[in-house]
Amino acid sequence: MKKAYKRGFVAGNFDVVHPGYIQMFRTCKELCEEFVVFLQTDPTVERPEKLKPIFSTNERKDLLDSIKFIDRVITYTYERELYELIENGSFDLRFLGDDYKNKSYTADDLGIEVYYLDRSHGWSATKYKELIAASLRK
Repeated sequence: MKKAYKRGFVAGNFDVVHPGYIQMFRTCKELCEEFVVFLQTDPTVERPEKLKPIFSTNERKDLLDSIKFIDRVITYTYERELYELIENGSFDLRFLGDDYKNKSYTADDLGIEVYYLDRSHGWSATKYKELIAASLRK
């Protein structure tokens, strides 16, 4: 069956993979022949307010590489690197969380169609880390 889009991508640090991510990756792959994940090495490099990843870049890359819905994982550190990867990647679909609606994001000027992912599943890396921390305090 031919997919609606040839090449799609999502970007993030994907530090702790949780059920919400798996749902997201499945949805992305259902729409694209090739689905690429851009893995940010450390979001705190440019945005100190973000959480530093628990797992190393290599550990996160290995984990993502093992997920059957993901065709390729490419790492980047700086937003300007991400911009160049997107610009030169021949993508026809970008996946963003629905919290990005009506907001600016890296490479929004390139005119790539955006599919906003529903995040009503209630999972987030922050929530997952908080649940783990709470379970250790018991």
